[in-house]
Amino acid sequence: MMDRPEGKEMIGASSIPPNDLELAAMAGLDIDKINDLAECLFVLNNRRYGPIPGAYMVVCTKENQEWCVAQLNADRIKPMILFEDKVFPSAELAQAEAFRIKEERGESAPCRWT
Repeated sequence: MMDRPEGKEMIGASSIPPNDLELAAMAGLDIDKINDLAECLFVLNNRRYGPIPGAYMVVCTKENQEWCVAQLNADRIKPMILFEDKVFPSAELAQAEAFRIKEERGESAPCRWT
């Protein structure tokens, strides 16, 4: 990922290209809406670029067949990071893994500093 320039609060874009799951999940989505989402995530992440600690979710990658654990990411190219090694046959199993990762890493839900 690109480092945030010192003295500037601006959202960046990862130099790491999206993986196959991320490309499939975002195929056909409106780029302007993805940018709006990235800006919202940037603010949620205290105006910091990159993965948002504690912000895990489950994404359906194959309708009614496959679910993947993801992490929200303040990034214009990759607003979510899908973990290719965390794919499950049910949403419940993926959700349990997301909670496990969050606990293992000791992360809480994102909070905004005022």
